[in-house]
Amino acid sequence: MADRPRYSHDQLEQFFDRIAIPEDFRRYSVVAFSRTDQHGYLNLLLKHTLVRIPFENLTLHYSWHRTINVQPQHLFNKIVRQPSRRGGYCMEVNSLFHTVLLSIGYDVFMTGARVYEKETGKYGGFSHCVNIVIIGSQRYMVDVGFGANGPTRPLRLGSEGAMKHIESDFAHIRLAHRPIPQQVDQTCKVWIYEHNINPDDGADWVPMYCFADFEFLLEDIRGMNLSPWKSRSSWFTQKIVLSRFTTIVETDGPDGPGYPSQKVVAEGHIDGALILFQDTLKWRRNGSIEFEVKFKNEAERIEAIGRYFGIELDQEDQEAIRGTISEIKSSRVLF
Repeated sequence: MADRPRYSHDQLEQFFDRIAIPEDFRRYSVVAFSRTDQHGYLNLLLKHTLVRIPFENLTLHYSWHRTINVQPQHLFNKIVRQPSRRGGYCMEVNSLFHTVLLSIGYDVFMTGARVYEKETGKYGGFSHCVNIVIIGSQRYMVDVGFGANGPTRPLRLGSEGAMKHIESDFAHIRLAHRPIPQQVDQTCKVWIYEHNINPDDGADWVPMYCFADFEFLLEDIRGMNLSPWKSRSSWFTQKIVLSRFTTIVETDGPDGPGYPSQKVVAEGHIDGALILFQDTLKWRRNGSIEFEVKFKNEAERIEAIGRYFGIELDQEDQEAIRGTISEIKSSRVLF
């Protein structure tokens, strides 16, 4: 992995600023850490990243170029460099996180994933990616780019026990190891990330995606990126999504939470998620909907993107959505 891009000390410092890691908890190498400490620090980085860096596809809708570049240095400039508060979809944020982990000494590689389509009951082709972090003899799947249903902690490969998705929620998550029905070779097992809204109430386990257990090169990631970026049948190119996890410290007043401060991230555990999908914003918290807002026009959506996610779109980007399928068109009365 000698040729893999890495971030400098200064860039790591900026990343720690971006995800609001307190000064006393900033570490630039985990090589000498015990296995327990490596696992603990991975959990810390994961929580801060999930709360501060949103899962989003705004570039495909609010930009004139609509170009998604997954090169690590470009991702740093887009997501980390101040005053950015942007995020990205899976290929972007997982590639950024991968480069950070490599840079501080984690043994980590990326691999491809196939997303499960509930409507068809089938998996699509490779269009998602995750990180596999190796600590001692154990491998952990880490994903910061799947939105509100994504894992909120590292999941150990080989442990099929269920754990809570969010501490104060009924939902659980787990990894299963088995072939998927579409395979011709049913002796070939893959890892399957599954979600259950309430196993104690008899709810079914629903696959989210399956993933491989071998390394994908940066060239593979660039190739996979073409699907969500360019495919006309991909919902990424048709609808806007923007989400981030929230913590128990965030306020639940009439306007909901704003952009999370260092205190909000550092002192609170994850308890929910803000989800903006096309013309609706929801705050899902502790298994229920804290609030829900439906936008009547573009101005309301842009205002919400700034208020809840800290993302300010300039005038050129705001105008880039005009006339597209994802624009919220104001109602007009015809006489």
